[in-house]
Amino acid sequence: MPKLKLQSARKTQAALTQVTDQLYEELRQSSLKHWLDDEKVAKTLDEKVHAWAYQAKSSLDQQHPYLDAQIHLENWLDKVSVSAAEFQLMNQQFQDFQLALGTPALGELWQFQHNVAEPLPPKTLHLQFQLLKEKWQRKLTEAIAAWEFEQLALQRDAFLDEIKDFLAALQKMAKHKDAFGADTGIFIDYSKGQLTEHDVQQFEEWSRYLAQDQELMKLCKMMGSAVPSKYKRKRNSRIVQDAQQQPDQQAMEEITGIRLAQDLNLALPSELALLADPDLQILFDLKYLESNILGFHLQGEQTGRMIDDPRHAPRRRGEKGPMILCLDTSGSMHGQPELIAKAISLYLGMQAMKAKRPMHIINFSTNLTVLDLQRGYALDELIHFLSQSFHGGTDIVPAMQHAVDMLHQPNFAQADVLVISDFIMGALPAELMEQIEGHQQRGAGFYAAAIGNFRIAHLGDALFDHQWIYQAATGRVTQLN
Repeated sequence: MPKLKLQSARKTQAALTQVTDQLYEELRQSSLKHWLDDEKVAKTLDEKVHAWAYQAKSSLDQQHPYLDAQIHLENWLDKVSVSAAEFQLMNQQFQDFQLALGTPALGELWQFQHNVAEPLPPKTLHLQFQLLKEKWQRKLTEAIAAWEFEQLALQRDAFLDEIKDFLAALQKMAKHKDAFGADTGIFIDYSKGQLTEHDVQQFEEWSRYLAQDQELMKLCKMMGSAVPSKYKRKRNSRIVQDAQQQPDQQAMEEITGIRLAQDLNLALPSELALLADPDLQILFDLKYLESNILGFHLQGEQTGRMIDDPRHAPRRRGEKGPMILCLDTSGSMHGQPELIAKAISLYLGMQAMKAKRPMHIINFSTNLTVLDLQRGYALDELIHFLSQSFHGGTDIVPAMQHAVDMLHQPNFAQADVLVISDFIMGALPAELMEQIEGHQQRGAGFYAAAIGNFRIAHLGDALFDHQWIYQAATGRVTQLN
């Protein structure tokens, strides 16, 4: 690395260190300073600061206003000596750089020495060339460092506002952690994205509703801990597939490939040839001891039948599996019913985060949108999703069909399917009911919470393992058999 670039990098790093120290000092002087004592929050802040510093440094590279002067100087730094004409050109470029800085050019003595008609002696010329390079390098390094520090200070102020907004939002949300039985770590998860002020207000509204309504909180806990019905279900008979040919590692009937092993009787001729050379025998011995002798891989086949037993490895009673939540945001849910439904959904979502429980949410009306939280939990994604509403007609069939399709995926087999709606809708098709019953026999649970004074028996008595009715007018929860 050229000396000039090395000095610039050191100056930039020093400026970054100074700016980040100032940033932390301002946080310590703010009303949010207590968050710096929280281990998880402090770790998150460090990660954010380091990411910001890296991005800030990258944005400053090759962007300073003295790039032309730097290129000129680097060309002169590569030279060991110059002619008088080259020195005059170098002198002119340096004076242009000085003017760009708004500082005086060379002193009178320097100007006089360079304007005399007689050429400078070679030694004097070489000395002046070295002095000018050092002077130019020092001035340029200082100018770049001053510009970078100014830019970093501006970026620091913007980043500090962002951090304060993050901590302020965290403080508002953390006030409601007791309602969810959660710690601050869950709220930090939303750092994957960016919550708006409206998102925080929505979160506070749903949280306050939960905290003020003990019956609603009771319903949330019942839905979150529900298990499949205690009543016996019909067991499917074993499904036996047609006879199939399956590999048998013990029956060595034909060559299927090459493998590393210690089987001398299956060793390749090229490996056995090592024994013919005294110098290579030790290599063969080492390969034998390490089971690295190349040999033929043999196997056979046997005829068998695959038996699929739905009772195999069922979910234990009380064990919490994945969750599929169907949330009704149709027009009939508008107002308080939708607020209640989303408060329940927020609670269930945060409990899933806490337990690292895979969760798939379906927001439905006549259309549907989905949110899959099984690959990573981010509270901001959950709040953004719950903020959506359709306010159209109600059609539960696509949502239930999508939930049934999800049960075929390995990560959501034997999942709990929860439906929150006012259930002002028609019955489900017979084919879909049969699919649901089949999944119930394999261990999946289906539960429903009706918001309002409505019964949901018209959907079929065998559809849901547990049914609850939350009467918004009285704040009472009724559980139906």
